[in-house]
Amino acid sequence: MPANLPPQFYSLNARLQAAKGDEEKISILEEMLAICPKHKGTEKLQKDLKRKISKLKKAEKRKPKKESIYYVKKEGAGQVVIIGLPSGGKSSLLNSLTNAKAKVSPHPFTTQIPQPGMMRYQNILIQLVDTPPLSKEFSPAWLGAIIKEADGLLIVFDLSKDEVESEIKEIQEILDGWQLKDKKSILVGNKIDLEGAKENFEKLKSQFKIRAISCLNGFGLEELRREIFDLLKIVRVYAKPPNKEVDLSQPFILKSGSPLLELAIKINPNFVTNFKYAKLFKKGSKKPLIVGKDYLFQDEDIVEIHSY
Repeated sequence: MPANLPPQFYSLNARLQAAKGDEEKISILEEMLAICPKHKGTEKLQKDLKRKISKLKKAEKRKPKKESIYYVKKEGAGQVVIIGLPSGGKSSLLNSLTNAKAKVSPHPFTTQIPQPGMMRYQNILIQLVDTPPLSKEFSPAWLGAIIKEADGLLIVFDLSKDEVESEIKEIQEILDGWQLKDKKSILVGNKIDLEGAKENFEKLKSQFKIRAISCLNGFGLEELRREIFDLLKIVRVYAKPPNKEVDLSQPFILKSGSPLLELAIKINPNFVTNFKYAKLFKKGSKKPLIVGKDYLFQDEDIVEIHSY
């Protein structure tokens, strides 16, 4: 039996994909459940919605109130958390890539609570979050929760240290203990300008995929910005009104591989039933392609949607 879901259901689903916090997700899921037709064809869907709501509510109850100071609301096109052992240069990296003014000190544990900042990448903002240093002796559950919720990680190390290889493995063991070993991440070797750092970097390259930078002189930072954008696996899409110029300063942010219909629903839920075709303009090309609602977006696509 077909589900025959109303157009509003798809609109809510698009909002759910973009939702950041658990409370917002619960609210949207409950609304989706309320408007979902109640018949045999939607029994599995109803069970799935109820399961997701229950799981999120249980997670909310487990969050200790006293740890609310550690919560960082997601903003921008994505949230990337900066982690590492003491004195690796995490706060310096945050300051170098954003307008944040996190306290920097040669002494460990200068950062005691999460410190967010917004990094500009071309025409979007990506949230970076500096965190207290991790170690086998200091790996609190609240920090693991922040890492789990993040869209990606920057794992920062001091390349000038002789023990940098063991430090990388220590962080990997901590993440493995939280079952986060496969979390999307970039290994960042800081302080490439210091004595011994280049030699250590050459040794590490054979074992790890690592980006060498210097927060002091800016080496490698622009390349790192691009890698952070790529890490998020998102695309920027521009909606062009018919017979009007496109605004390239305000892209829609979608996950890589998102179909055209997902954007259409965000613009107007009625496009679910009224979609006719779309004109696709590739960057640098004035001649459009005609595509359907199943077209999968690529970064910086420009789309003009037509409906009945």
